[in-house]
Amino acid sequence: MNVRCAMILACVGGLTAAQGHAQGQDKTKPNAQKSQLVEIPGEMEFSGRLIAMPLQVSALVESGMAPQQAAAQLQQAEALLSTFAVHTTEPLVGYTVINLPQGESENQVIDRLMATGLFKYVEPDWTVYPLDCPNDSQFGSQWHHNENRMDSCAGWDIYVGDPSISVGICDTGIETSHPDLQLNRLEAYNAVDQVWENDGGNITPVHPHGTQVTGCSAANGNNGIGVSGVGQNLSHRMMRVSNSSGGGSNLSVLNHASLVSIQAGDKVANVSYSGVTAQSIRDTATAIKGLGGLVCWAAGNNAANLNWGNRDDDDLIVVGSTDINDNKAGSSAFGNSVDVTAPGASVFTSTTGGGYTNVSGTSFASPMVAGLCALIWSANPSLTPDEVEAALKAGVDDLGAAGPDTTYGHGRINVFGSMDIVGVPPMQIELPDGTPEFVDPDGGTTIPVTIIANGISITGTPSVFYDDGNGEQSAQLTALGGDNYELTMPAVECLSTVNYYISVMGSDGETYTSPRGAPATSHSSFATNGTDITLEDNFETDNGWTVSNENLTDGAWERGVPAGDGDRWDPLTDADGSGSCWLTDNVAGNSDVDGGTTRLMSPMFDMSGMTGAQVGYSRWFNSNNPVGDTFIAEVSNNDGSSWTQIESGASGDEWVDVSFAVEDFVSLTTMMRFRFSVTDGGLATVVEGGFDHFLLFNYTCSGCPLDLNSDTVVDFFDVTEFLNLFSSQDPRADWNDDTVFDFFDVQNFLADFAAGC
Repeated sequence: MNVRCAMILACVGGLTAAQGHAQGQDKTKPNAQKSQLVEIPGEMEFSGRLIAMPLQVSALVESGMAPQQAAAQLQQAEALLSTFAVHTTEPLVGYTVINLPQGESENQVIDRLMATGLFKYVEPDWTVYPLDCPNDSQFGSQWHHNENRMDSCAGWDIYVGDPSISVGICDTGIETSHPDLQLNRLEAYNAVDQVWENDGGNITPVHPHGTQVTGCSAANGNNGIGVSGVGQNLSHRMMRVSNSSGGGSNLSVLNHASLVSIQAGDKVANVSYSGVTAQSIRDTATAIKGLGGLVCWAAGNNAANLNWGNRDDDDLIVVGSTDINDNKAGSSAFGNSVDVTAPGASVFTSTTGGGYTNVSGTSFASPMVAGLCALIWSANPSLTPDEVEAALKAGVDDLGAAGPDTTYGHGRINVFGSMDIVGVPPMQIELPDGTPEFVDPDGGTTIPVTIIANGISITGTPSVFYDDGNGEQSAQLTALGGDNYELTMPAVECLSTVNYYISVMGSDGETYTSPRGAPATSHSSFATNGTDITLEDNFETDNGWTVSNENLTDGAWERGVPAGDGDRWDPLTDADGSGSCWLTDNVAGNSDVDGGTTRLMSPMFDMSGMTGAQVGYSRWFNSNNPVGDTFIAEVSNNDGSSWTQIESGASGDEWVDVSFAVEDFVSLTTMMRFRFSVTDGGLATVVEGGFDHFLLFNYTCSGCPLDLNSDTVVDFFDVTEFLNLFSSQDPRADWNDDTVFDFFDVQNFLADFAAGC
């Protein structure tokens, strides 16, 4: 046995009372064995915290203890834990994370707590690390999809999946600008800070690992570029678990990320980190299965023999890896606890910088399994987690000894094998062009729809159910022949978010929808005829923007035509093609931000008369350390006395267009300012910022101007609306555009109202 294997087994051996249970001991008795836990640098390291799981009432009662006594024992355990500094709790699982008291080691505290007989296990909150047929242009480099391996194309011929089913990737962040990860990306989450992306959570990559893992699981397929993930048409969600440039995380963070992923609606969570031997992971997997999901965890790249129990007796899917010849990859862990294997030696996937690379390790086998589990679920959303796991294992290629073995588990996964078991969905509803961001409030926006009935027929006429905030209504789709239909959006309230779904009745008596899960979920588009631009600044002239710096040694904002050659993190041209923009230190060569923060602040704007005001701009933020380096956009409605963050820009090597409704952050006043800051985190990194094409605008309605309440009907209620606007001196009531609110506005409005549109 090699030293690393011995160390792993030592780590497992001293952790839990469960080891004694496997040998027939009373599960309510403490493990008498003294803990001899040792760290494995770069793989499993002490964090100064412990995960403590009290014996639960149900387990105590099952062992023969009276319920009242069991409840008292649990209270005793919780009281004991309260004497420590509690770091966090995980109520869905039942454990508590405590900080190690000063002067005591992990082994000492574990032995002290386990000796009380009150705990199922106490283990370190280990610091763990990442385990390093479509028309896609580089699909041929993905040997693992071949017919004699995972047979992915044949599986996709049965069903390619639906974006209503998603995979949560618990990893090091994602390059949101990667061209092969654009479609079906869901709002991400920073599990370290416990902040969602839309609330400012930083989900950019601290390490390429997360972008690579995402590609293995769900890279967009059949898009003419790059590669395909196993779940090429599924949705994916990044759950960033590390704020460290090395990608290190803790078990408690990883468990939290996987739980939140499933609670957010993902069906499968993937974790490609070390630490799989910890019992808190298996308890978390049980909680996740109780929520209706599954979690896949990489077996590890240490060639360890994982043997905490039979693979089918826990709720965790542990994944080993194989090579191009269908042998176990040399570094892959193995053993009775490994469920399945998947390709993980020199597999081709997406990576940061918008590119692709060959990677190896169980890190990249596990997300393939997660993608296949989600694909199985997409074909039949009514399956239970146990049924999905059964279809996964029944569809494998049985390598090695017949049946489950210690080398390959149940076998190497096969996309076709599992999809053939699940079968073709009775009804497939697809939107080949996707959903539009905007629809015409006057009606007429068309959306192509494909409906494929497999073994059943369509009953009645497919319909769309839509709601613009005034209650649900419906309209029929138009049949174009064959499987092709067209959704023509009816007239809806202007400036509303329209939620809608397609509904088809099958001859089997079932109703099928797009998206799946409707009406609980729906497609959405915004109803507008266009934009009314109040202010546009492309920075060809100086319009009063100012720069301030904090602790900066180099790299301040300056306006001009980009002077760099685009090779060192900076943009080659401005965003809108007009010529100039704002850049951080506009010189060729060593021009990045150093030592601190540079801030670019707008002049003051009067936005008090704007309704539904939007701010838009183009930003460039490129950094090789997006943890410490930041691009922050802020707004102030009190001339800069206080600031509210709008967004934290994600790193990437392209201009990104963004827009926000200003009133989502602050109320509109006469003293509005916007500020854009780029900060160097101080780790000798390269960070470049750019800013261009600043807009203040409204979404507009170009229907009849008399339809002031935007209900598509001109009637008495519009007169009432006009009088309300007039009394509040709203600019829309200045009917003769002379900036004065007087009798003539009322007279002119009533004359136009009498004449009609």
